[in-house]
Amino acid sequence: MGSGAARGWSHIGVINALQRAGIQIDVVAGCSIGSLVGAAYACGKLGELEQWVRSFSYWDVLKLMDLSWRRGGLLRGERVFNHFRQVLPATRFTDCQMKFGAVATNLSTGRELWFTEGDLHLAVRASCSIPGLMSPIAWNGYWLVDGGVVNPVPVSLARAMGADIVIAVDLQHDAHLMQQDLLSISPVEGDSEGEKASTLRWHERLRDRLAKMTAKKAVAAPTALEIMTTSIQVLENRLKRNRMAGDPPDILLQPLCPQISTLDFHRAESAIAAGQLAVEKKIDELLPLVRLIA
Repeated sequence: MGSGAARGWSHIGVINALQRAGIQIDVVAGCSIGSLVGAAYACGKLGELEQWVRSFSYWDVLKLMDLSWRRGGLLRGERVFNHFRQVLPATRFTDCQMKFGAVATNLSTGRELWFTEGDLHLAVRASCSIPGLMSPIAWNGYWLVDGGVVNPVPVSLARAMGADIVIAVDLQHDAHLMQQDLLSISPVEGDSEGEKASTLRWHERLRDRLAKMTAKKAVAAPTALEIMTTSIQVLENRLKRNRMAGDPPDILLQPLCPQISTLDFHRAESAIAAGQLAVEKKIDELLPLVRLIA
């Protein structure tokens, strides 16, 4: 289950569709948002996670953004992961109902780190720490960041944990470059006026600060955040292609949702639908694998 920020809700649609097709999942390996969804599924809490993320509005996402200017990232990430702990109360890998592993990057050594035991929430939080956007995690004297820096689609981890047939989910294959904003769309019609008013001032203050930090030198010049997110996507895509060329999955699923930007976590419905459709498109390749296992 690959990295991809808000596109990661596609993993929920993929899992649901695979289950409906009668495909039994025995091992889950996740990177970044894939580790978050994967942990929920491995602990039997995917339904609760889906219900939670489907309830997100544009304003809910903004409220979960705890700004941090001095902790190695734009966001601390504490608010969203405190909520995630309510959805997933399990705290250890031993609480998982199947084999589960998460990939993080050791910022001090540049090597990938596989979490398969110990603190489940620490592993997921470290795997999701997008460099520059979310603050890194301290672990055993090292700093850990997003696993997508070294292994965006962790086929190798799935095989190492014993998977004989690997279905990989790639969320970044259609990533459009130079996004206009981390949040791509405006609030949807129907949001209450009270909710808008309570958040609008905070939202304007956030955009003012971001504008000052990433002021354009010329009209057509990209902002610092655009450069950062696009550069990460370019590097992850190149690394992912190289790694999967040497260790290809048995089936590659690629949900199509280019309209979803990095922090569009309120667009879960579209992402989940894209995940379901990706499975339906590959069902002719998937069903023979089911018969082979049987």
